[in-house]
Amino acid sequence: RGKCGCGGGGGGGGGVTASPKRRLYALTAARMRMSEEEEENGEKTRRRTTTNTKKTGKTGMLNRVPNVAQSKDILLSGVKRASRITHTSGMRVPLLKERNKSAKQLDGLTTGLCKPLGEYVKGFPKINRLHPFEKAMLELTVDPETYVKTIREVDAARKAMLTMGKEYSSRAKNGKTERETKAIREEGFKNMEARFVKSQAKFEKLKEMAKKLRRLPVAELETPTVAMVGAPNVGKSSLVRSVSSGVPEVNNYPFTTRGVVMGHFFIEDRRHVVTDTPGLIFRADEERNKIERLAIATLEHLPVCAVFVTDLSGLSGTSVEDQLALRNELRERFASRRPWLDVLSKCELVPALGGKLDNSLETTWTEEDTKSAETAAKMLKESGALVTSVADGAGIAELKVVLEDERLYDGIEELKRSKFRNDADSNAADE
Repeated sequence: RGKCGCGGGGGGGGGVTASPKRRLYALTAARMRMSEEEEENGEKTRRRTTTNTKKTGKTGMLNRVPNVAQSKDILLSGVKRASRITHTSGMRVPLLKERNKSAKQLDGLTTGLCKPLGEYVKGFPKINRLHPFEKAMLELTVDPETYVKTIREVDAARKAMLTMGKEYSSRAKNGKTERETKAIREEGFKNMEARFVKSQAKFEKLKEMAKKLRRLPVAELETPTVAMVGAPNVGKSSLVRSVSSGVPEVNNYPFTTRGVVMGHFFIEDRRHVVTDTPGLIFRADEERNKIERLAIATLEHLPVCAVFVTDLSGLSGTSVEDQLALRNELRERFASRRPWLDVLSKCELVPALGGKLDNSLETTWTEEDTKSAETAAKMLKESGALVTSVADGAGIAELKVVLEDERLYDGIEELKRSKFRNDADSNAADE
């Protein structure tokens, strides 16, 4: 046994091949080692991806920026606390007592003024760490250059006061007489306060910026979300209310007075969000106002199912042609990257959908308007659009059935995974 040299063996020693059983054991052991190495490498990759994903995969960073106190309160608190500091107990020599007290008070004032500012500066996230949606919200709320400049100016003022405080403390420790040491302390307090007051406008600017950012609603990345999109006044908010469980809430943004209606519904106890988005006008992105850019940011950066709402009643204020042009633009940009659904609203007021024209339009509605609505209705229905009316409930049950089909959200889950992978790969490349 083992004298034949064939069979792919060759164990090293005196030319004697290993038995089939030993070869099987060796092969199994090798495979186990390879499997363990692959699993270990896979785990390292998963940990690295998870770590990088966390850096840009979460929202709410802007909502958690520090609650900046009023600058006058920081100053009063710092001076008050520093003034209460006494010399170290047990000291007997008057000069040493004054040196100790003065140096400690100056250090206390420096800490009282600089520590809060340092914590504020650290509490504002770097722009490249923000989730893309929050980065877009920052651009709409506070100009990014202003954001960076304000934080940098506050930090520069903090560093200047820190340097000044250290210098006065060092001088106080080496005062030649009690009177001189006390004079150094008083001068230090006066100049530190003056320096702080000189920079108060920067601190107040930081406070106002923080107030705006903390008001931003937080996007729910882990919750399946339906976004109603379309031109202004096409019935998006009404549809949100009609498919929601309970009373929808209104999210307010600091850069607009218009609230965004957000509701929810449940599929087997899992919460789903349905929200309207600000009305869009068919025009280039650079011509769109801030509230329009919020709608684009929602579609661009959040894993949502897009429901485009078209109103053929003539009451929205946007022509059928412009609504279809807007639909084509958004479909071309987003339909390949997220689930898309078309909905026709206000069908009770659209003759082409079996409704009756609103009385206010009887004198202005033309034959051309009728043809335009009929052509659009036919095209959209052939494309699978759902016909709805919030006023009489037509099509609402069917819309709910579609929205409550979990298969609609499979594309959202894949979008989230691919988006997070791309974020992780981008971060790994940057680092």
